[in-house]
Amino acid sequence: MDKFEKKYRCLKKDGSNIKIKVLLAFPNTGADAKGYSVNPPIPFLYLASCIKDYSVAIYDQRTDPPDVFEKLLKEGPICVGLTCMTGKQIQYALELAEIAKARGIPTVFGGIHPSLLPEQTQADYRVDFVIAGEGEIAFRELLESLEKGESMNPVVYGERMDLNELSTQPYEHLDVEQYVHVHQLPGRHLSYMFSRGCPSACTYCANPALYHQKWRIRNIDDCLNELFSLVEKYNITAVSFFDESLAISPRIFNELIQKIDSKFIWRFQAKIRDLKKHDLGLVYQNGGRFVGCGLESGSPRILKEIKKGQTVEDYILVNKQLAKSGMEVGYNYIMGFPGETMDDLKMTLNLALRMLDENPNAYNNTFYLLSPYPGTEIAQKMISFMPNTLAEWAQFDRHNVNADRYSAEEKELFGRIMFSSKFTGKKLMRTFPDNTELRDLSADMTARWREFSFFDDKDWEQLTNRGLKMLKDLFGENAY
Repeated sequence: MDKFEKKYRCLKKDGSNIKIKVLLAFPNTGADAKGYSVNPPIPFLYLASCIKDYSVAIYDQRTDPPDVFEKLLKEGPICVGLTCMTGKQIQYALELAEIAKARGIPTVFGGIHPSLLPEQTQADYRVDFVIAGEGEIAFRELLESLEKGESMNPVVYGERMDLNELSTQPYEHLDVEQYVHVHQLPGRHLSYMFSRGCPSACTYCANPALYHQKWRIRNIDDCLNELFSLVEKYNITAVSFFDESLAISPRIFNELIQKIDSKFIWRFQAKIRDLKKHDLGLVYQNGGRFVGCGLESGSPRILKEIKKGQTVEDYILVNKQLAKSGMEVGYNYIMGFPGETMDDLKMTLNLALRMLDENPNAYNNTFYLLSPYPGTEIAQKMISFMPNTLAEWAQFDRHNVNADRYSAEEKELFGRIMFSSKFTGKKLMRTFPDNTELRDLSADMTARWREFSFFDDKDWEQLTNRGLKMLKDLFGENAY
C-alpha cells in the first residue's frame, strides 16, 4: 500500500476501488509552519461526521503533496468543498477551485468569509455554490441535490444545529502525525473544540455577525469521552482547545477542568474578564499550561470604543495572577483602529512591555494590523476601503501593512512595529532559548520599543535585515 492509499484508506473496501463522492480541500492560509503551527482542519471533521454514508477524502494543502489533489480529482467526486477565511487563504482556495472547475467538478465554498459575504463570493466564476453559516446540514442537502441532478439556489444558508447531534469526529480521514507537534505545548498534540460562538460584542470581530453573540457548548461528558478516546488512540499527551473562549461559564469551565484531571496538559483561549472568575492555580493543577488572550490595546479610550468589555486594570491584575499560577500566557494586540492616535499606540506598546516585565511566563504574539472584516461593526466606519470582489479580499488581512486606508508614514511605522514584535515579545526566545544571536537582536529591538524609537531609517534597515536573516536561519527561506 503506497502513501496515497494509506492516507485515503477510507476509500478502499476489501481491496476494491471505491471512488470518492466528496472531496474536502483545506487551502493554505499563508501563515503555515509545518510541524510548528499547523493544526487539523477541525471544521472538515465535523462536516465529515455528518455525511458518514458518503465516501469522503480530506485534502490539506498545508501538509499534503500537490499531486494528491489531482489524484483525488481523478476519483470523480460529486463536488469539491473548500473553506476560507478573509485574507491569503482566499487566493489558495480560488487556485484549487480553478483546477477543479477545469475538470468539470462543482465547487462549494464555505467558512468565515463566504458566510459574511455569500453573494459576492458566489459571483466569482470559480465558485458554483456557497454555504453561509453552519454547514453540516446544508452541505448534506446540497450533496443530495447534486446527486439527483436537481436545480438549486447557488447560495444556501445553513441552519444553526444542536451541537449535541454532532457525532464523533472522524480523525481517520487525516494523517494525524502531521498535526501532533506545535510550539506551545510539548509532547504529542491534538486539537479539539467543545463550543461555538462568543457572547461578546467586540466591534472588530466577526463572531457577532456569525453567531449573534450566542455561545453554545456540546455535552461535556460526550465530548470528554470522545477526547479521551482520541488521546488513547493516538498516544496524545497535550490538547489545544480551539474554542473562541473556553472559560465563559464558571460552572461549565470548572466541571471541565475537574473532569480533565491532568489526564493531559492543555491550552485554551479565554477573555481576561472570564479568567478573573477562576482559581488559575486550580487550572494549572488540572493540566492547564497555556492560555491565549486578546488584549488588543493599552488605551482605555480605544478599549471602550471597540466594546472590549475589559480594562487595562483588568489586564494588569490577571497578568499577575497568571504569573503566580505557573501557566504560560500569550497576548494579542491590534494596531490601526479608527481614530487611534500616536499616544494610544504608545500606550499599547507600553502595556505589552509591562505584561512581560511583570510576568516571566508571558509573551506577546505578533502585533497585528486591524482587518475590518465584512460584517463587523467597525467595518461600517471604513466601508470606502472594502474590496469589491472575492479575489481582492485575498490581500486584506491582519498582516497587510500596505493597505490603502493608511498613509505612507503609518504603513512604515506599523510595519516596523509588526516585524519587531516577533522579537520583542519573547515568543521566539521561548522557542529557541539558547540562541545568543537571537537574544541580542531581541534586546536591541526591545530597547527601541521602550523609547518608541521607530523613525531612524538607517537604524531600522539594519535591524530589519538582521531580523530577516534570523527568521530564515530559524524557519527556512519562506519565513517572514
